Amino acid sequence: MNKENTVSFIKFAICFFTFYFFMALLYCYTTSSPLIPVVYDKYHVSCALLFSLICALWNFDKKSILVSSAVVLFWVGAVFCKIGASLVLSEFEVVQTVIVGIVVYASFYLLWYCIAESSDNGILKRVLKCFTLILLGISVLPALLVLGYYVVSGGRMLSSNILLTLFQTNYNEVVSYLAEQNMLLWTVSVLALILILGALIYFADKIGNKRSGLRIFALNIVFLAYVIVYLFPRLISCSVVNMIIQLQVTLNEYRKYNAVSQHRQERLSALKENIRYDDISQLHVLVLGESVTNRHLSTFGYKRPTTPWLDEILKENSNIILYTNAYSNDVQTVRSLQYALTSHNQYDNSVLADAYAITEVAMAADYNTYWISNQMHEIAFDNPISTIASGAEYRIFINDYLDNRHMTEYHDAKLAEYFPTRDDNKKVLVIFHLMGCHITYTDRYPKSYELFTGSDDERIDYYDNCVRYNDHVLSLLYQKAVEHPHFMSFTFLSDHGEDPDNGLTHDYSKFTWNMAHIPFFSIFSDKYVNLHPDVVKNMRDNRTKYWTSDLLYNTMMHVMGIENAPGENDEYDISSEKYNMNRDNLTIVEGLKFIKDDDSE
Repeated sequence: MNKENTVSFIKFAICFFTFYFFMALLYCYTTSSPLIPVVYDKYHVSCALLFSLICALWNFDKKSILVSSAVVLFWVGAVFCKIGASLVLSEFEVVQTVIVGIVVYASFYLLWYCIAESSDNGILKRVLKCFTLILLGISVLPALLVLGYYVVSGGRMLSSNILLTLFQTNYNEVVSYLAEQNMLLWTVSVLALILILGALIYFADKIGNKRSGLRIFALNIVFLAYVIVYLFPRLISCSVVNMIIQLQVTLNEYRKYNAVSQHRQERLSALKENIRYDDISQLHVLVLGESVTNRHLSTFGYKRPTTPWLDEILKENSNIILYTNAYSNDVQTVRSLQYALTSHNQYDNSVLADAYAITEVAMAADYNTYWISNQMHEIAFDNPISTIASGAEYRIFINDYLDNRHMTEYHDAKLAEYFPTRDDNKKVLVIFHLMGCHITYTDRYPKSYELFTGSDDERIDYYDNCVRYNDHVLSLLYQKAVEHPHFMSFTFLSDHGEDPDNGLTHDYSKFTWNMAHIPFFSIFSDKYVNLHPDVVKNMRDNRTKYWTSDLLYNTMMHVMGIENAPGENDEYDISSEKYNMNRDNLTIVEGLKFIKDDDSE
């Protein structure tokens, strides 16, 4: 190896290890507990290699290193604004964001190299260079906008909901909004944005005199392809990218929803003609948990005090009914909830496409309906959960992530802030969809809830912390409910369980019955008990009977005072004295597994 190659190798090594340890350092400043570092090794190495290869492509020119570093830092800085905004920033998102930044600048550099090596046609080359520089500016603009908004808003995170207002606000409202802002700060921020973009483009334009050979170029092409094809699809949940995608998805959903509005109105009109319902003002709350198994609730006998609020209310309130043998109908969220929230179930011969959702029937019964969620807003508009949610009159999604990974902007306690305000003359159904205890567990609760330690498998500690925080969230939502003058019922169940004791989540291929054991309880007001003593009595009498969550629809119809609803069947209704389901005839996973085969009890 000659001296020149030795120097290049040393520079390559310096770039590689500097970038590798830079990524490792970022994890120390995330809001969730560090996971096992080896999990990220392939991503660390891939990012560091691609960064170093790009630097080598230009013989480690200082300007190329400066531009490369600036692009990555802009993207990383944008997501780290979440910490200042008191949002969740996980280790996963750090990896995702770095990869986005790397793909952005690597693509630019490779295109820039091709232009530099192209013909000597001065005009054409200059046009191509200008076009490429503009693309570079556009590619970092989203990150810079997030950083700028964080500054001018006093520490808040830019989101798709904020951007959406630009498409729903007229000119006069924009002028009025700007008139209330600190215009000096906005002006300085805009000028700073222009200056940063100008400086970035200026230094990028100066790169090009120290190019390496085609072999380094080919290595860059191959490795960038690997990152894009193999790593990019697995980790593209960067919140800045999702903000843009979610904006487009939401706009498309609005268009589609408006396109079928006439059909939905006809469907609701047909329902109104057939069903009967109570006309008194009332509030019913349904909370949908995520990945909570009753095997880790102290209320169900678990060794750790994971449910202090639920334990206490069981002692103090005689109107709570805890169902001890509840199962999810499936171990996957979408399939579980598409059954639980519609008239379709495993035991009738109905078709899902023809099923009515709880939200639709409630609206037909003159309920004001709310869907308030911390889950990702599903990309596919025809996803069953999206369709069910769209049946609600008011829909609030506080999480801007999409459905390719379970990430969160906020912890679930944030949902309590969106509890509907009082309306004394209305009937109200509020459905909350929690992020609950879905992996990654450490992302689901604030550090103040790191209460349990010492297990042989630390994931059990993390999961138990999740369950305890979930109990706290339920206490907040319940407190909001009982403050309402017409509170009637509060119901909670999880979409499915989890099996952290065996190092498992909720995987079909590794199915255990713990994945199907779920908590399910109802709390009624004294007023409701007096108005519907038969419903409460039947539910109390049936509290130890076996039940699967796809029968929730029948129960909610009865609890809400709705009669003659589509698909109504008293044999499926645990609030009816005619409830006729038992351990021998109940199944899960679309009839593929029988409750009677559960040997985990």
